[in-house]
Amino acid sequence: MNFKELDLEIKIRKIINEKIVLLNHDIQILSSKDVTDIICCRNDENPRLFFIELKHYSLNNGRIGFGSKGKITFQPEILYTRPKYFEKYTRWIFSDDNLNYFILTNEECRKYIMGNEISYDKQNNFKLNIFTDQKKYDEDELCNYLISWFST
Repeated sequence: MNFKELDLEIKIRKIINEKIVLLNHDIQILSSKDVTDIICCRNDENPRLFFIELKHYSLNNGRIGFGSKGKITFQPEILYTRPKYFEKYTRWIFSDDNLNYFILTNEECRKYIMGNEISYDKQNNFKLNIFTDQKKYDEDELCNYLISWFST
């Protein structure tokens, strides 16, 4: 399978749009992704923003990178500085070539950083044991998780 991170984004957006937004019109998914891969907002009496970072692992890549060489980017910055809002309202969805999903908080992600250190000026990588240590979700379980999280 030649599945890439952009394919993961398209798939997750489709799941959110078709299985969550259609049933709950207070949830919106934004098209822009300047800050993070996916931003959803709850537009009710208690509005909130939810940030979703996506990472797809393929055997062809051999690694799961984040950040960018030579500049400060969103992913390493929120993992390093730990802003409280992002700690609570950011989830990372990892997938593998079998389209298993793994959902992690920022705190959980930090446990899987190669070298246990985040650098702003280079590409960072996650350890691959995310896929053996963390709970595996299928599409329905992923959807149920997101529905629950969006209600927090």
